[in-house]
Amino acid sequence: MEQIKIKPRILLINPLYTLISGIKESAGHAVPLNLCYLASYLRENIDCEISILDCEVMAISFKQIADHIKNFNPTIVGITSPTPAFDHILRIARITKKINPNISVILGGPHPSALPADSIKDKNVDFLVLREGEITFKELIENITSGKKDYKSINGLVFKDKGKVIFTPPRSYIENLDELPFPARDLLDIDKYCSAPTKKVSSYRATSLLSGRGCPYNCIHCVSNCLWARKFRVRSPNNIVDEIEYCVKKYKIREFNFYDDTFTINENQVLGVCNEIIKRRLKISWICFSRVNTLTQNMVRAMKRAGCKKISFGLESGSQKILNIMRKNGTLKMARKAVNMVNKEGLEVHASFMIGNVGETKKTVNKTIRFAKSLKLDNATFFITIPYPGTDLYSVAVKKGYITPDTQYCDFAPMTNSVPILVQGNISADNLLKLRKKAFRQFYLRPTYILRKFTKIDSFDEFKSLIKGFLLFLRIQQKT
Repeated sequence: MEQIKIKPRILLINPLYTLISGIKESAGHAVPLNLCYLASYLRENIDCEISILDCEVMAISFKQIADHIKNFNPTIVGITSPTPAFDHILRIARITKKINPNISVILGGPHPSALPADSIKDKNVDFLVLREGEITFKELIENITSGKKDYKSINGLVFKDKGKVIFTPPRSYIENLDELPFPARDLLDIDKYCSAPTKKVSSYRATSLLSGRGCPYNCIHCVSNCLWARKFRVRSPNNIVDEIEYCVKKYKIREFNFYDDTFTINENQVLGVCNEIIKRRLKISWICFSRVNTLTQNMVRAMKRAGCKKISFGLESGSQKILNIMRKNGTLKMARKAVNMVNKEGLEVHASFMIGNVGETKKTVNKTIRFAKSLKLDNATFFITIPYPGTDLYSVAVKKGYITPDTQYCDFAPMTNSVPILVQGNISADNLLKLRKKAFRQFYLRPTYILRKFTKIDSFDEFKSLIKGFLLFLRIQQKT
């Protein structure tokens, strides 16, 4: 008898993330590109109805989530799963199954890829899609809707069969990223998305963008390798700028945040993107992430001509010893040179720093604060180091006993975590929080810094942005 194939109704959910324990404004509202890519790929390859529920940007309650699930009546619910939100994710899974036990609940993203055995344990979770999800998710949906239930034939999958957890072989990565359709931003209320205050570079509507996937570097604290296994791939410059031009024309977007781990890895790639933007005369503003050991003056000049307004660096520490432990592949001298390069071309610089890494002392933290103050930075962010699952730092933290059965998933929330995880004998949890507060205070309350920021204001929008950033700074100080 021929199997009856049903038309799947797919609900993709981005869970609450920054609302877990703190200051939402510090993160802005980034477009959930992973879900948008998934949605566009499914629409192109499967006859389906699909919706994205972004709980993060909508700040909705669990009751509202339940109401949405009831109203949409999905056959499949897919939830992207960062570690800090995992308890919320399991609650959404329970809500889904309570509404209809026949709905297939599928988790993907960082946490399932890092800790699959932990992620599949809950009885309300049916499948895990590991690492790059587009093809695996598509094949899984085809399998579910056809009634075949031949899940072992699908690579990159984890599921339960008669109480036994089954891992299928890993999925090969997509070699040609140009083959992917542009992210399905039409499934979102695009006006709800905005850049974080430290990343805002214009008064225009903004969106995030990926020019590639993965990173060839091996920093001890980075979760990227868990997802991409150091497999670095880029889209062609034409394809990238096609998406930019599409966003400009369809959504009136003129601000772009490149969310690549490191946009500047390949100079020819960067120059190709910049030249294409210039050739098409696109009047846009954008920001990207860079590394101090990849940037060249030639790159910076081209980026400025193409509309780049700010470059963000993960400088992490003012101690070379700590940088070496982190495997940053750079030096303090290289960091200073890179910042000066950007300053020379008149672009803004954002830098992030980490406090409390393995081997950290009060002395090395104070070195970091002094180093940050010595650089001409427009913004700086100071995080307490978090050993995310899937990183080598997580393995170290488990081995040394920093992560215990009492450690909660919400403890992994950046910026807002109230109880640091890596609490070593030489710095208490309370002192780590005090040192972070000290870092923010000493960096932002310098008269020279305040004067420089006010002298750079040339519009009312910039003034409003500065005031908003200052108010956020005060909230962070009060919160911590």
